Amino acid sequence: MKRLLSTAGTVIFISLFFITASGQKNQTDKYAAFNYRNLGAYRAGAWVGSLAVPENPGEKHKYTWYVGARAGGIWKTVNNGTTFECISDTFGTSSIGDMAVAPSNPEIIWAGTGEAFNARSSYYGNGIWKSTDAGKTWQNMGLHDSHHIAKVVIHPTNPDIVWVASMGHLFSKNEERGVFKTINGGKTWEKVLYIDAATGVTDLVIHPTDPGILYAATYEKTRTAWTFDPGGEKSRIYKSTDGGTSWNVVKGGLPEGPFGRIGLDIQRSNPDVLVAVVQNLNVKPGVDPNAQTAFDEFTDHSFDNLVGGEVYISKNAGKSWKRINDPETNDVSGKAAYSFNRIAIDPFDADKIYIIGDAMHYTLDGGKTWPGRREQQLFQTNFGDNRVFWIDSKDPRHMMLGSDGGVYSSFDGGLSMNHYYQLPLGEVYNVEVDMETPYNIYIGLQDHEAWKAPSNGWSGQITPADWVITGMWDGMFTKVDPDDNKNIYATTQFGSHLRIDQSVGERQSIVPVPEDSTEHYRYTWTTPLSISPHNSAIIYTGAQKVLRSLNRGEKWEEISPDLTKNDPGKIHGKGHIQYCTITTLDESPLKAGVIWVGTDDGNVQLTTDFGHNWTDLTLNLAKAGAPDSMWVSKVFPSNYDAATAYISKCGFTDDVMDAHIYVTHDFGLTWKKITKGLPASPVNVIIEDRKNPALLFAGNDLGVYVSTDSGENWLPFQANMPNVVVRDLLIHPRENDLIVGTYGRAAWITDITPLQQLTPEIESKDLHLFEIAPKPQLNYSQQANWGNYHMMGSNHLNSPNEPNGLEIWYLLGKQLKGETRIGIENNNGEVIYDEVLPGKAGINKIYWNTRRAEPGDYTIIIKNSSFSESKKGTVLERWIWPVLNYSGKK
Repeated sequence: MKRLLSTAGTVIFISLFFITASGQKNQTDKYAAFNYRNLGAYRAGAWVGSLAVPENPGEKHKYTWYVGARAGGIWKTVNNGTTFECISDTFGTSSIGDMAVAPSNPEIIWAGTGEAFNARSSYYGNGIWKSTDAGKTWQNMGLHDSHHIAKVVIHPTNPDIVWVASMGHLFSKNEERGVFKTINGGKTWEKVLYIDAATGVTDLVIHPTDPGILYAATYEKTRTAWTFDPGGEKSRIYKSTDGGTSWNVVKGGLPEGPFGRIGLDIQRSNPDVLVAVVQNLNVKPGVDPNAQTAFDEFTDHSFDNLVGGEVYISKNAGKSWKRINDPETNDVSGKAAYSFNRIAIDPFDADKIYIIGDAMHYTLDGGKTWPGRREQQLFQTNFGDNRVFWIDSKDPRHMMLGSDGGVYSSFDGGLSMNHYYQLPLGEVYNVEVDMETPYNIYIGLQDHEAWKAPSNGWSGQITPADWVITGMWDGMFTKVDPDDNKNIYATTQFGSHLRIDQSVGERQSIVPVPEDSTEHYRYTWTTPLSISPHNSAIIYTGAQKVLRSLNRGEKWEEISPDLTKNDPGKIHGKGHIQYCTITTLDESPLKAGVIWVGTDDGNVQLTTDFGHNWTDLTLNLAKAGAPDSMWVSKVFPSNYDAATAYISKCGFTDDVMDAHIYVTHDFGLTWKKITKGLPASPVNVIIEDRKNPALLFAGNDLGVYVSTDSGENWLPFQANMPNVVVRDLLIHPRENDLIVGTYGRAAWITDITPLQQLTPEIESKDLHLFEIAPKPQLNYSQQANWGNYHMMGSNHLNSPNEPNGLEIWYLLGKQLKGETRIGIENNNGEVIYDEVLPGKAGINKIYWNTRRAEPGDYTIIIKNSSFSESKKGTVLERWIWPVLNYSGKK
């Protein structure tokens, strides 16, 4: 064999590392080589619920502040927002409630987990965390069963004294709610304010110079999967004058009756001045309390008959209060007050008051006027649905705002806003792909429509400019026609259905309408959608019945009766909820007409004859241990056997933290639970690989898990992905990429080719080289090197392409000794690369950069003393990237 200089390409060795959870190592690093790429429509932003800025930063922390994404972790900037780093990946959760920096020591940070908004998608946490080195390291300090921490308050001079406001469990009663206090830095906690197991605390403020004085807002509410009662008479304002040892209800001028969520603030320059925003749930005078309101997928009109959002001010430390708005004309709690209703007062001018909501409500003259949306001059260029608001206590022109669109700052009192779009956040419900080259990924985002981007970008990276919008409103399911991907089908909240024509960039509503005008279709929030694998003109969706269109949504027909439990006591719940609905459905890829269905009230149903007859499999599942009424999060028909299917049930809406995955091989007559190795966490999705019937993936509230033995055993499949809620999983049928949709940290992609080839025999070998997938000579355009097309500066967030070249996977046995080498030969038998491989046991990968290699076949050889294996590697022609929208038309 001839030896040539290694100019044909270079080999990139992929480092092996793994994420820690809850401060501990993952159970295994067996799959550490499967590093993910993180990508998403970051510029859209995502729900930010907390901000923390050092009050006395000193020179070291002068430009430091912290962002708490409700489902995406804590992000720290040390350069005033130019760049951010996640500092909470060791928490074991990405759900953040509140943060606080000690006023007396900016190195000390407290972080309460479990977001604080009472929404249907408010994920729970695992207690309170403390850092004494500005977020470099953390320690969990307890309150594990609090689930949702709304506020953290630190003593102004003694950082060991901390008060924590806990809302408690979202869907059930529990004791670890109220106000907790520590005087020894979190070693022990005392519950100092407790109402009952259904009433938590949503806000807590402290007198800036007399820390014995605190004010707390309690919140009584009931949420289940089928109804939401947003308040009660135990929602009140309390005051303590002895550091929380005793509390008294504050009244003087506040209304009686039921309240919803209450927000509080205290003025820094005059702490006798307090402001409160109160959702008054009393019925309006002269209104029938039982009057019905029509269901609207966008707005909860059940509040229309109630008094609404009121703003109160006290100028004597809470002894008396005065209302300063008229909720009939300025209802500051108009939309979902349970997830808004926070208030802030200017530290120097008590006439300036700000309230977060779907828009910013404010008065600059003590309540005399409240500008309407058309009259407002402030906060006009930020995304709405505002969740948290901060004012600089030393310069109130400096403000920061967290909303469903991310983080914004203003240095002119809200006249102009700067968006920090470079946070890698995104709350993904569903992922989809097409068969373009390179393929495109589609994601449905909470609050931010559906988006599309290439899996590899022309510039060598996927930039904000590569992401384009494909849907509307809250992005739920997207399905791409596999035969003609100009057609996209999408659902949004509560059953809005769209068909998008990508060739012209236009959309059409295809909402199913009952033939009987007296009937109402009930849809779940994330309405499911499926394309028949046998005829792409046929699409399915689910209300309480399965609906089918034979002509791409032009006309719909019912093919089932009501498949839910249809409980009259649950289908008419309050709180902008529709229940007893279909949550997941899919047709067997092997046999047309075999359709599996799951519902939010626990039913699993099957038809084998296109919907003419249905069989309820719920009792059969219960025999295997499946809770009868637990939410069905996924049905997945097998790719190999029409009688086989997988289902997952999710206890999130019951506050039940168990794993539930089941498999049947006889059309649902019998089921087997397959959860060995999975943690006690609700499961959101289960899928089976298309090429290896023993390969399964599951997504739960902690991340991704894999089984290589048909579900008998599970292991984490996290690699570099943090613990985050996984809502959807999909495997690209051609590229063998696993695409992960997370609720908080956007989308992630990794290649699973070796797992598709893995067998027990291969795992027992000392040396193995996996089959090598063909790759293009260049997976980016020559344009990438033409000039300064890219945005300059450090404040831009791009996702890298996968490394250019052949991806070479190999396995080294634990007993393998000595040096292992890789060699690459061209068709003439000439060695164009020869190098020693790292000697780490397990599955590993390297990339051979083919940018200088000629398209064609190569031989890849790995060898170790007497062991040697070779495989063919094919370099394809480089991908072609027309300039912008060039079409060749004359």
